[in-house]
Amino acid sequence: MTRIYTPITLTNSQSQASPSNFQQLIQTTIQYPNGVRFWSPTDGYLPAWLESIQSNSANIWVKIPSSIPANGTYQLYMIQDSTLPMDGVYWGEAPQLSPTYGEYDNGANVFNFYDNFAGTSLNTNKWTAVTTGGSVTVNNGITIQDNGSGSGEGIVSKIGVSPNSVFEVYRESQGGGDTSTYALALFNTATIQASISGYEYEGWTGGYFASTYTNWEDTTSISTATPFPSSTPVVVGIAWLATGDEYTEIGSNGAFTHYTDSSLTISSSIYPGIGNSEDSAYVGQTDYWVRVRAYPPNGVMPTASFGTPQYSGELITVTVP
Repeated sequence: MTRIYTPITLTNSQSQASPSNFQQLIQTTIQYPNGVRFWSPTDGYLPAWLESIQSNSANIWVKIPSSIPANGTYQLYMIQDSTLPMDGVYWGEAPQLSPTYGEYDNGANVFNFYDNFAGTSLNTNKWTAVTTGGSVTVNNGITIQDNGSGSGEGIVSKIGVSPNSVFEVYRESQGGGDTSTYALALFNTATIQASISGYEYEGWTGGYFASTYTNWEDTTSISTATPFPSSTPVVVGIAWLATGDEYTEIGSNGAFTHYTDSSLTISSSIYPGIGNSEDSAYVGQTDYWVRVRAYPPNGVMPTASFGTPQYSGELITVTVP
């Protein structure tokens, strides 16, 4: 058996503390992808979710129960054990990484809201489907296809989340089209479910990232030259603050682009949704997972500093679940 203990110090450089139950991104190399656990002297074992891995270089999200103080630190350890299996509780992975879709997915343990659309039916405890002639199909992922009318199809959450959150989707476009919009939506109320069009959304119009506001007191449209790749899954996301300021993000590691819109009225609960609206091009999208995580302090993720790895219990002795 080989067991490696690596100390990690999270440093919050901002004048604002992180919220409790904060999702921390850790980027590191791991030797035993199945046998990883995270442990904190303060909070014990921490649920962690492997988003991606390539050549042992991994993007990992760890749920931190405690608030990281402003200009403060938080200590944890990454434990790697060559004999440990992936348990799908404390250590899990994105659904498409497993031999069987979603087999070890513990995203619900890590994020504030999560769904991987496993199986062949929509979880109606979490979502309401909105269709106006197109289709919403679940088959280990959700595929949303409009009928070309531009009226829009999609799903809206029945579960509200607080502002100061980031809503992200792992999305694959099924093609391009000058009039296609692949949308992420945020609603002030769960009752706005009659149509997926005419709502507050972030979308990709004409293959480029665009931000459009409707039905929330503002009609500003902002476009940026960020191509949405066809047939290549990417993480895309948006964030809303309680003040109404709006941020966008391309990729979970990308910096936020800040658009100030203080005229927006943000309620105490936000209801995320995803949709597709096409005026002429019959283009669909497939989403493999959606998540809501806490917005980092002032939009800046705390940094992770790694200490010298220790082997076989030389640093700390803990019982690994």
